[in-house]
Amino acid sequence: MIFVFFLATLLASLSPGPVVLLSIAVSLRSGVAAGLRAVVGVCIGSMVYFLLALGGVLAFLAAHPLGFQVLQLVGAAYLVWLGVGALRAAWKTAGGGTRARDTDARPLRAGLVTQLSNPKAILYWTALLPPFLNPTGPLPRQLALLVGIGIPVDFVVLSLYVLLAASARAWLATPRFQRLLGLAAGMLFTVLGSALLISTLSKMCRNAV
Repeated sequence: MIFVFFLATLLASLSPGPVVLLSIAVSLRSGVAAGLRAVVGVCIGSMVYFLLALGGVLAFLAAHPLGFQVLQLVGAAYLVWLGVGALRAAWKTAGGGTRARDTDARPLRAGLVTQLSNPKAILYWTALLPPFLNPTGPLPRQLALLVGIGIPVDFVVLSLYVLLAASARAWLATPRFQRLLGLAAGMLFTVLGSALLISTLSKMCRNAV
């Protein structure tokens, strides 16, 4: 069962999602160190989920979808904010040639907030984890074991994305490309956040009817 959980976690980590996109974007913009700080923020977010799971908060939220939807709204708004910041930074770079840092000034915080509002992470903790838990056994010990597997897998996979993106950055470090990259990252996060906002609001409206 542990090996199956490892494979499921590995596949979930490898599949593209908000935290993968964030790690790549930060690495391309600011290099390996900033990308790894974003990855650490993601792992801290996973630890927060672990503590919430221990306290039974996730079980409560799973039974009350509105709580998850509010969390997703906050995260979606933050993604839009990141996107707008990247777009503004890219336009500023065009004028003076100075490097834009608006989006990546706090990569750890960006990783943390993105993970806490990440639909993939929410599904992971509420859908993937429970089948591997034995309800008759000690829950904290089982959760600690699974988290001891899941978070390192996440860290290694995201770090590989960071290193690959930083390698590409070394080849594409021209000012013009950096500006285009900033614009693309800004548009990506703005569109992603807007889509998540619209999707979550539509679900809330359907549930309210």
